[in-house]
Amino acid sequence: MSNELMYDKNSMVIALALLFSMLAVNQLCYLLGRRFQSPDDNEEVKPQTAAIQAGIVGLLALLLGFTFSMSLQRYDTRSNIVIEESGAISKAAMQASLLSGSHKLEALDLLEQYLLMRISLSDIDLANQEARRGLNDQVSKLQSQLIVLAQNILDSEEKPAVANGYFQSLSNMIYIENKRSALLRLHVPEPVLFLLFLVFVTAGGMLGYTSGLHRKRPTFPTVLMSGLIVLVVFMVVDLDRPRRGLIQVNQDSLTDTLIQINQYQALQR
Repeated sequence: MSNELMYDKNSMVIALALLFSMLAVNQLCYLLGRRFQSPDDNEEVKPQTAAIQAGIVGLLALLLGFTFSMSLQRYDTRSNIVIEESGAISKAAMQASLLSGSHKLEALDLLEQYLLMRISLSDIDLANQEARRGLNDQVSKLQSQLIVLAQNILDSEEKPAVANGYFQSLSNMIYIENKRSALLRLHVPEPVLFLLFLVFVTAGGMLGYTSGLHRKRPTFPTVLMSGLIVLVVFMVVDLDRPRRGLIQVNQDSLTDTLIQINQYQALQR
């Protein structure tokens, strides 16, 4: 089970909690600003609070850009590794189609089962550990069967160059599968997100306090800015949640590879 506090929670729940937290702190600080306003030093305090507010908002913008860049980069990496894996499986299937005898169909059938398992895994939420563990066990068994078959092919194949090419493509396919599985577990560190949320709420508080000092509250701009920041935070969290959020990595390349394997099978039957 995951020890993370945030990544098992719904992205929408996190975004709404942040929005309400910012608005609540904004309201509290607005009341504090009105209560502790002193007419004597009002003209000195206002420029200072405005400068502090600008600094906090600038820090928030920096953190938002930093975390958004990290999450988007990981999303692009996960998208590229899917294409890379589909290419590796496609190459293994092409090499298998060049084998002779019964090995050809057996290898293609195993590769088809393997690819179907990989596609099924792509549809399962990462939080569903039990279902993923069961499918991962089946994937590992299919990998073992493919390796044993490749070893038998190397021992008996009349065309050693073709058999060796198949074995090498199979090894690369398994390597990329392990790499893709590792990438799914990588995301923006939670301390970075907690820092972002702390600055996020603090910025809302400073906006409210400054408004309280001026005894004027731009309600609509405050809510609009809060909503836009929450939207960016939601995108950051959602991009960093493979197979859990609204934004999903496209799996069409795996489906295209399955069609290719089926075509190889049809030619041999």
